Amino acid sequence: MVVAMPATVDAGGLGSQVNKAFRQAYGRNPNGSENGYWLGRVVRGEKKTYQALVGAMYYQRARGGAGKSSGKVNGTNTTDKKQLIVDTLKIFVQVYGRDPSNSEKAWWRKRISCGEIKSEKSLRSSMGYHKSKKAGKGADTICGQKGNKGSGGGIIRKSIEGVEEHVMGPQVRIGIVKMSGEVIVTSDGKYQIREGGSTVKATLGKDDQVKIKWEGSRYRVTGPGISFNTKDVVRLVPLNQAVMKVVNFHDKSKTIAGKDYNRFRGVIEVRRSGDGSGMWVVNELRTEYYLRGLAETSGNGPEEYIKALGAAARTYVIYHKVITGGRSKYGDFDIGKTSSDQIYRGYEYEIITPRMSSIFGKTKGILVTDGAGEKPVSTVYFSDSDGRTRSAKEKWGTDRFPHLQQSVKDPYSASSSCKGHCVGMSAQGAYGFASKEGWKMEKILKYYYKGVNLVKAY
Repeated sequence: MVVAMPATVDAGGLGSQVNKAFRQAYGRNPNGSENGYWLGRVVRGEKKTYQALVGAMYYQRARGGAGKSSGKVNGTNTTDKKQLIVDTLKIFVQVYGRDPSNSEKAWWRKRISCGEIKSEKSLRSSMGYHKSKKAGKGADTICGQKGNKGSGGGIIRKSIEGVEEHVMGPQVRIGIVKMSGEVIVTSDGKYQIREGGSTVKATLGKDDQVKIKWEGSRYRVTGPGISFNTKDVVRLVPLNQAVMKVVNFHDKSKTIAGKDYNRFRGVIEVRRSGDGSGMWVVNELRTEYYLRGLAETSGNGPEEYIKALGAAARTYVIYHKVITGGRSKYGDFDIGKTSSDQIYRGYEYEIITPRMSSIFGKTKGILVTDGAGEKPVSTVYFSDSDGRTRSAKEKWGTDRFPHLQQSVKDPYSASSSCKGHCVGMSAQGAYGFASKEGWKMEKILKYYYKGVNLVKAY
């Protein structure tokens, strides 16, 4: 893994980049009201960098909007807190089909009162999640207090700006490959071909192939019974949990004969690279589904080590989604799929590593944040050290990452030199602390990342 060093854009010149940021997030130009909304947020100083602006746009897009906020704008809740507290009883009955107990009613109203839940949409979503777990409420320790055993002990349950509180986490965008010719995609079930964000051009069936290529100044899309040109990005959206396959992309396994890691959960998006050098294939899916296809470990080893790796990997991709605006310069995605970010092999890897997926699931929603528990931090990690980690200052010459400014001893290293950049968490070291000393996930993470807190954000 390597760390991105995004340049800061001064607010004075940011207004002229609203349209560019909107195109990056939505794949189209904003209309007049959308432009005015985002320009207003820049003028008021709510968004001071290009990365923060794009991150907010991606957040709104994930919630189905383009210029309306369900959180705070200029410090004001768009959902009235007092009214939401009053409506808690009614909404609980609608979601659960019964009256709440006094403790259940008090628990939900407390979450609204302290600002963990800011809108009716978030309240309904959170209630729906707890109902799926056959629970009328969550842990008794909430609103910035330490969690109980169910949340890992010492883990705060708290909403984080820009992180959608969906049961499977926010949508993340992974750059799979840049192709110079056509892209061929199919699926093991029904899927839609969409032009831009929402226009459905066709619904295809299992094993039907669609071909996308760039001709002149637009995309050429062909498939069974369909042929059209468009200047908008092309999105291939699975229905009923179908799994997509990029037919002419190959990522062959070195250990399993015949295994090709080219199937993915979620949406496959094809878009022209910003520098005109080809077409990017981007996989858009929920964070927890993304983690199931993470190939940073085989799933073997101590459970607490795998938990620590899962929390770090989750935080890394969400950090780039909401803080830096993404690691892509021309492909409009959050991170890539190689060791430059995190090795990702999609659905095929999920199939062969069920233990890893199961353990990652036990850490669902847990992020490594700054000391205030407000923002995810850059949780870079690496394979093995020579006995100590390196600070970000020593390795990269930067003071930007307070949690990475201390070199620590790495006594379970098995190498005479660094395997990787040597900054952050050592995988070999984390494995050793878990297996030899019985360290828990939280202790491992706080050893390698200094001054951080763990937050359960969804």
